[in-house]
Amino acid sequence: MRERGRVVAPSGITLLEVLIAIGILAIGLSSVVAIIPAARSQAARAVILDRAAALAANTLADAATFGLLRSGTDTLFVSGPASVIVIDPEGTTLSGTGTVYANVQPRATGLFGGGNAAPAAAQRAFLQSRDDVTTSDPATEDDPPNNQMIDGVRGFKGTMSSLLCLSGTGAQPNRASVVVFHRRDTTVLKVAGTMSHSLLSFTPPAGRTASDIIRPGVVIWDRQGRRFHQIVTASPNFAGSAFFLTLHSGSSLSTDVEILPDSVGLAERMFTPESAGSLAP
Repeated sequence: MRERGRVVAPSGITLLEVLIAIGILAIGLSSVVAIIPAARSQAARAVILDRAAALAANTLADAATFGLLRSGTDTLFVSGPASVIVIDPEGTTLSGTGTVYANVQPRATGLFGGGNAAPAAAQRAFLQSRDDVTTSDPATEDDPPNNQMIDGVRGFKGTMSSLLCLSGTGAQPNRASVVVFHRRDTTVLKVAGTMSHSLLSFTPPAGRTASDIIRPGVVIWDRQGRRFHQIVTASPNFAGSAFFLTLHSGSSLSTDVEILPDSVGLAERMFTPESAGSLAP
């Protein structure tokens, strides 16, 4: 370039401009890197909730298919006053008023037949996720699916499981509820708590913290109301010894409740017990 008879060199980028550009780029990249763990956590949470919804829907459908909603003395569900039946291979029992049945009632034939309670293997085949491709052991969760024989039945040990609760009030209709768990701690099946308005107080079991037990998605059993409720939000009080809860149902709970740790989903349907019908041709 010439300027009035002399050559002028073109202007370039100064060192200060380079440093400013590098600083802006570093800030942008650091923001992206900070978002990655949160995005991964939310993606993992979405997968868990998706599997929980599928498992809950399948369990409710299978309950009707297997004839668990039929009435009669030779079938699983007994439509008696204030009866609660819990089907869970881990043996969870829920407290409540009236007559409470632990586990299941006998059936003459079929999957849940032949005794006072269904074999754990039969319950596991009914309540264990069949599409869960990760094992329950974090150290081997990248290994191939762990198919094995459990109590003589082919069992699949994954991270998703559920329990089925059939509750009757002596009137119609009755309620079928499915609670889904992720990485369930089978040594802590339930934790007793006390409600005062929306404030929940309880003592965490050994090895677990209060914030680990109470978090959004966890399911609570109302002993007097005889139904489940799911937590939407949970905020600790000033002392950190109790939690203010917002429930999905919007209902208030009775004083005595039971918390189901590691629960992540809840699905319910009302039903009228079916007639057992006749097996004759």
